[in-house]
Amino acid sequence: MQEKMKSLSSKIILVISFIFISSILIIFSVFEKMNKEAFYSVEIEKANLVVRTIEPLIALNIYLGMESRIDSTVLQLIENPNILAVKVLKNNKIINEKKSREYNINVESSFIIEKNLFQPNSKNKIGSIILVYSSKNYEKLIDRYRNLLMKVIFAFSIFFLLFGLYVKKLLSPLKNIAKSLKNYSPDQKINIPYIEENNEIGLISQALNNMQQSILQYSEQQQNINRYLEDKVSEKTLKLRTQLYTNSLTKLPNRLSLLHDINIFKDSALLIINIDDFKEINDFFGLLAGDNVLIAFAHKLESMLSMEKNITLIHLSGDEFALFFMEKPSLKSFVETAKTLILDIEKMVFFHEENELSIRATLGGAFQTQEALEKADIALKSAKKRGKSFLLYDEKLNVEQQYKNNIEWVKKINIAIEKDKIVPFFQPIYDNKTNAIVSCECLIRLIDENNNVISPFHFLSIAKKSKLYVKLTKIMIEKSCRYFEHLDCDFSLNLSVEDMLDEDIVNYIKFNIKRYNVSKKIVFEILETEGIESYEEVSLFIDEMKSFGCRIAIDDFGSGYSNFAYLLQLNIDYIKIDGSLIKNLDKDLNARMVVETIVSFAQKLNVIVIAEYVHNEEIHKKVKELNIDRSQGFHLAEPQEQLTS
Repeated sequence: MQEKMKSLSSKIILVISFIFISSILIIFSVFEKMNKEAFYSVEIEKANLVVRTIEPLIALNIYLGMESRIDSTVLQLIENPNILAVKVLKNNKIINEKKSREYNINVESSFIIEKNLFQPNSKNKIGSIILVYSSKNYEKLIDRYRNLLMKVIFAFSIFFLLFGLYVKKLLSPLKNIAKSLKNYSPDQKINIPYIEENNEIGLISQALNNMQQSILQYSEQQQNINRYLEDKVSEKTLKLRTQLYTNSLTKLPNRLSLLHDINIFKDSALLIINIDDFKEINDFFGLLAGDNVLIAFAHKLESMLSMEKNITLIHLSGDEFALFFMEKPSLKSFVETAKTLILDIEKMVFFHEENELSIRATLGGAFQTQEALEKADIALKSAKKRGKSFLLYDEKLNVEQQYKNNIEWVKKINIAIEKDKIVPFFQPIYDNKTNAIVSCECLIRLIDENNNVISPFHFLSIAKKSKLYVKLTKIMIEKSCRYFEHLDCDFSLNLSVEDMLDEDIVNYIKFNIKRYNVSKKIVFEILETEGIESYEEVSLFIDEMKSFGCRIAIDDFGSGYSNFAYLLQLNIDYIKIDGSLIKNLDKDLNARMVVETIVSFAQKLNVIVIAEYVHNEEIHKKVKELNIDRSQGFHLAEPQEQLTS
């Protein structure tokens, strides 16, 4: 509960009262002390005057030896009501002492005056006189003074009380104004009192009233602005919500809308539609043509589904659409819808300028509500992989396990990169005439957390999909160049066509061969299994590398895409015959004939030939019989972390 505030007038009166009381107490204390001292001095002076009056007479009587006359003098003094006792001493002996009747009553509140008696006209002391003087008169004076002072204080108190009440009355209008403002609200007008008065209070009231008018006008403006802003926010919110749940191109519900619907409808089904090779339309006719095809495709699907009240058409992204069944149909009806849709899409025709465009589509379906989008996507990818137009999600697809394995391998690759566990292993290549090591192929290996050596068969393809391949390539380039910097041995690195066309990797290669001064030692093995289509770009890479002193080999030659035109168009130094031809060289006559042709052709071009996959002594002998220059394989040496002679 809010504490009750004290009024300003009460505070002023309290302050004035405090100052008044403090002042009166101080004045009272000072005056009382001063007057007490003054009254006391007066009474002492009166007593001294009495003593000074009788002193000569008593001194003379003592000097003349007339002590009997002293008695009469003392008796006369005692008759004074203010003198309580008189004592006369000669040579410190009392020779006369008289006390009044009031001595015992007032002796405690009295003044004692002692005076020495001297021989007349001499300073010889002959005795002393002690006078006990009553303070009764002094106390009466003090009492009168106090009474007078209390009357003055009372008069001042009455004055200040009246003054305080007057001040409180003067300030009461301010108090009333404050009360009226206590529950003030900017949007509610209040009546401020005393506006008509012609004084300072009236001026304050008028100023407050004018301020209130200004605040009311401002408040009204702010309310109008707030209402306007609220309307705009509501409008924008609706617009943003529409944008959030709508595809900007086709104006169909989007992926977020689908996820929202999946959470609402618990017994549903889903079909994902992907337009096959849609990228070709974008690449050949342009993005605008592609967008027009998507818009037209959406309109055609909407027209086909116009009578279906329980199916929502969704534009997931790009070339991917979906049909969301809010009520799950029978499985037979669901599959028939998918198959009919495939046929209807194949019949669709789109026009761009004077070109007639046709499309095909692949569908993936999920008949389960839980994780419907993920499962339909798995079915779609499996359909594309198997070359089918439609697949329904089934646990037997085992795609989820593949995804989990891929995710696990991506994690292992990242850990290996972070912990510097991606390393090159080196497999020697032998000269078939001297049996000496003339070169080494650098092969990538991953060392897992248990220090197991993992071959690239398990992780390289996943690295390419997860965009970690470039990192692995750079690691192999740097570590291999560094290892052979001070070794008198050639070494080779495998490069894909994509590597040679990647400006970043090419620059990294140039940097490292200069950094470690290995340009005369390094051989780049181009993977022939991928097929070389960009001859011009690859040829530029080869020419640039050879300008540094590097050499080039065609790897896996004879693996299926072999084209002897390589040997003519590309300025190469080595051919490495694929293991599929070498491994059965002692038994397969056709393989032997192909190898003989390759060797003969290479010798005419002065290109060195290397046999891969030499896995036993019989194969090694056949390789030598065919005049193949060099051999590589597990029979001769396995890949090793450190090169040994």
